[in-house]
Amino acid sequence: MESNESESPRDPSPQDAVPSRSFSDETAPPLPPLQPVGFSFTGDTGEYFRIWIVNVLLSIITLGFYWPWAIVRTRRYFYSNTHLGGHSFDYLAKPKNLLIGYLVVLVFFAIYLLAGVFNPLFVYPVILVYGIAAPWMIYKAFRFRAKNTAYRNVRFKFCGNLNDSYVTFLAWAALIPFTLGFILPYWEMKKKEYFFDNLQFGKTFLNFKPKAAEYYKYYLLFFAVGMGLYFVLIFIVIGAAAIFGATANTTTPDALPEEGLAILMIVGAVIGYVILIIVGVIFQKGLWLLIFNYNMSVWTLGKFGFESKMKFAKYVGIAVTNVLASIFSLGLLIPWAKVRITKYKMENLFLLAPGGKLGEHFEAEMEEEGAFGEAATDFMDFEVGL
Repeated sequence: MESNESESPRDPSPQDAVPSRSFSDETAPPLPPLQPVGFSFTGDTGEYFRIWIVNVLLSIITLGFYWPWAIVRTRRYFYSNTHLGGHSFDYLAKPKNLLIGYLVVLVFFAIYLLAGVFNPLFVYPVILVYGIAAPWMIYKAFRFRAKNTAYRNVRFKFCGNLNDSYVTFLAWAALIPFTLGFILPYWEMKKKEYFFDNLQFGKTFLNFKPKAAEYYKYYLLFFAVGMGLYFVLIFIVIGAAAIFGATANTTTPDALPEEGLAILMIVGAVIGYVILIIVGVIFQKGLWLLIFNYNMSVWTLGKFGFESKMKFAKYVGIAVTNVLASIFSLGLLIPWAKVRITKYKMENLFLLAPGGKLGEHFEAEMEEEGAFGEAATDFMDFEVGL
């Protein structure tokens, strides 16, 4: 059968979504029920710490220009230690392509600083230009990341187009102030849809069909809880201030020396800061977890599905202790925290396969020229970030 290529990279016709058969669908044997095939992560804290500390030191020595090589080393380590069905993933990028994106953002940042030096009003045109260029840079970064991710020598591919990137990241974002932020959950869904629904693996497109109602449910839940905590916090602060004031009025000046008062204020500030960090992490990571679990439930690859079984309390507990450990260790426990959270994510992420086996069904989805036989990454594709 000949395949007709069109201007659009994605042809929604069912012939491209499933492997060709030599017999009709009516005679095809029924597929076994979907059963989970687990991901796993075999990385080690000690191994990653050695990579991480070298990356940090070389980045400092080179004033940050080693960053692209640091990113590549880190991703190759994490990809190679992520397994599915006995095979690991590969990260194929070259540091020079990340360096392009690094320099693009660095140039924008340098222009921004220089504009502020000459005239603060000059900053606004720079911000405007950066905002207009951002969807293009995101589009290039998505292409770059997908093209350089491979499993069993088959690359992923991002087939989204630039027009959709501008609609998703610029047009929808422009509506936020006019909707008083109410469009934020929908915008978040459209951003996920732009990436997840435009990925291709082998000859098969991944399909992502979320419902906006689910996003609004989680966002409104967290907003309601957040407002409740805010009023509780205000009540506690006012009550504490009242008690402290009453105590100060009934206590002699010598009973509480200035040093003791200063220590008390410092301890109170530290405790308040820690509580603020904990609450912030719970909200950020908790919302991310609920949406991630939902996203996996509506994401498919041909005959295959995905499932995430991460638990709210467990994941948030890991995230909170990771952040606190990283802060109080002055960053030295960052490698431990990253390996720890990655292991938990992979232990609870599953590919739903017919009969619980990849086998011939997965081989059919993978039919495509191998990743290492594909041409080198386009020089004009790059990843953006600092």
